[in-house]
Amino acid sequence: MAVPQTGPTAGRRLGTDPVRRPAEGRGWAWGGVLTALAGLLVIVTAGPLYPFDEADIRDSARMVDRFDGTTAWWVFATQIAFTVAALGAVVFAAGLRRRLDRQCPAGSLVPSIAASGLLLVAVMSLVGAGMGTEMFHGINQRDATDPDTIVSGMTQLGTYGWLWSGLLLTAGALVVAAFRQGAVSRWIGVISALFGFLLLVTQVTPFQYLALFVGFPYLLALSAAFAFGRARTAE
Repeated sequence: MAVPQTGPTAGRRLGTDPVRRPAEGRGWAWGGVLTALAGLLVIVTAGPLYPFDEADIRDSARMVDRFDGTTAWWVFATQIAFTVAALGAVVFAAGLRRRLDRQCPAGSLVPSIAASGLLLVAVMSLVGAGMGTEMFHGINQRDATDPDTIVSGMTQLGTYGWLWSGLLLTAGALVVAAFRQGAVSRWIGVISALFGFLLLVTQVTPFQYLALFVGFPYLLALSAAFAFGRARTAE
């Protein structure tokens, strides 16, 4: 009695092709590119929000007087940048976790840790967007608002958007993924180690706000690598 054959060879004998899964999409990687560019936009829009001289620092009213008719619109642009960064980071986090889940050993914590770092960036960016709304109305109504409240809010606005230190977790996870698990290219591990070290320096010194200067080029390089790299077939 003949034993039925199974597998790809049997499929070809029966005149059918074996099932081929589509290549993994790259839309998630472009979410990371958008997040990085939004971080750059935050840097660009931050300059006009702080037109103060050193002599103004003791007087909130003098600081508020420095704002002109364009300040509220710079705040609005910052809010848009925060929103794009937040949404893009979530998309990139989801895609990166899926990618690493398929390449890392079963049960590895690397995918979750890598995604968590991006989610921290998303949360802080979303909080920054909320403060942008508050400051947009506060500046437009500054004649009826306590100057101390406006200055305090602007200080917070300048804080939330620059705290990209959550990428430390992403960078550390990708170092492990590259050198211990072989889940990503080794050159990704190299740049993750370099930028991760720089991010760590910003956190153990009183220069946490510099994390955005380090974070946005790292995220741009990382997301571009996945966006333009060789597509993998989904398993």
